[in-house]
Amino acid sequence: MKKQQRTAETRRARRKHFLTKPKKTPRAPRLRGALLPLLLLGCTATQPPPGAAGPAEAVQEFAAAMQKGDSATAWALLSTRSQAQADAIAARARAAAGASNSDAGPENGRQMLFQSALPGRPVEARVVSQSGDAAEVQTVEDGGVSRTWHVVREGGRWRVDLDLGR
Repeated sequence: MKKQQRTAETRRARRKHFLTKPKKTPRAPRLRGALLPLLLLGCTATQPPPGAAGPAEAVQEFAAAMQKGDSATAWALLSTRSQAQADAIAARARAAAGASNSDAGPENGRQMLFQSALPGRPVEARVVSQSGDAAEVQTVEDGGVSRTWHVVREGGRWRVDLDLGR
């Protein structure tokens, strides 16, 4: 009888061992939780700076920034020459308005160009000609209005070069 009892107990113990799931170590969830943010950071694509793609894309980004009222991006997409011209025009406007006037004109070129900018329509842009660090880009608005932009590469980025001196 004792032999049968030991055999039955042995069988029950073996069955219990095979039927129970092994316990998870507490390290596994913590490790998984720590790796998830690292994996997500590694998968996020960084956005290239404005004007990094090409001349046509720079004009499209400039138009999109104007549409959204994003003066910081629009200003960053202007050539240094255009920015300097805008700042000079704003300074002349302030001087003409006079210091005693409470509305002495725009503080700087960025404010002058973009403070009252009206949203435009989406544009399609294509490069008409390109030579070295200069390009001509033609845009067509939804309404069919066409315009040609002069674009220059400065510091590895394409920027819209407005002629504000006229």
